[in-house]
Amino acid sequence: MLPLTLFFFAVSTTSPALPPGAGKPIVERMCSSCHALKVVTSKRASPEQWAQLVDQMVSRGAEGTDDEIETVVEYLSKNFGLDSPPPAVDKSATPLVHVNQATAAELSAALDLPSAQGQAIVAYREQNGKFKDWHDLTRVPGVDANKIEANKDHLIF
Repeated sequence: MLPLTLFFFAVSTTSPALPPGAGKPIVERMCSSCHALKVVTSKRASPEQWAQLVDQMVSRGAEGTDDEIETVVEYLSKNFGLDSPPPAVDKSATPLVHVNQATAAELSAALDLPSAQGQAIVAYREQNGKFKDWHDLTRVPGVDANKIEANKDHLIF
């Protein structure tokens, strides 16, 4: 159970486009306020598992009506069920992130870092001022410099 919960708080790089459907705008609104959509699109689960995960997210602050939550579970089960193929990773689809304005979650997603490292970047920026280039990010204590370098083309300063 704990790995599934931690999975929803881990943030990755690319967020593939969500497939069309009645639940798409609701998933975008409910899920992306706390984490990158990649967290959702990379997961494969049964309808029961999706219902449990969505309930966990609601207990942590995700907001939606009972009908919206039901729609989300149906949408996720249909599009990201156990039999769904894994998403193709398209690096060119990764949006650019303005490092000096981004939230910790946005930085974590763009740099493929755990949320704690995204928070460390924001704290460092607030204490030391704006970053000038990707090399500055590698000076943040506890942040994976290799991931920063690997994702440097998706950053704006």
